[in-house]
Amino acid sequence: MLERDLIRHAAYFRGWCQAFGEHESIYRDDSGINWLTAGHQVGLVLPKPLIRSLYRQVLLHEKAPVLTFHHESVEIGSLEIPIGKKYQQQALAAMGEVLEHSKKVHVYLTSHLLYGEGSKIITISNKKPLAIIYKEIGTMRIRLE
Repeated sequence: MLERDLIRHAAYFRGWCQAFGEHESIYRDDSGINWLTAGHQVGLVLPKPLIRSLYRQVLLHEKAPVLTFHHESVEIGSLEIPIGKKYQQQALAAMGEVLEHSKKVHVYLTSHLLYGEGSKIITISNKKPLAIIYKEIGTMRIRLE
């Protein structure tokens, strides 16, 4: 099990975010959830209905809940997002790479034109996001089982 703190970032203005950038797509399932990987970051694309639930879990509490990657799902507070069995190993391995090979790991929301208007990507990255768009708002614990 791997566990560490992430540095949380939020945009200065609602709806602002940087692009995820070039990536490989691991899969897209029927619910619209998609995993993205790039050399220094991993992204989890969530459709609008899940974004609202995510905001309730993360932003309405003074202390952010633990972000836990299980073999079959991702858990944030009481929100549980399934990982398709076919892609579990690949998604978890990509996340492990990002978490193990950096002193600082950041979490923030990004977007990408390919995944539709309003879709947001939970991005976990070894690179700090653009300071002109994001501010640091605290930490968040991540656990990879």
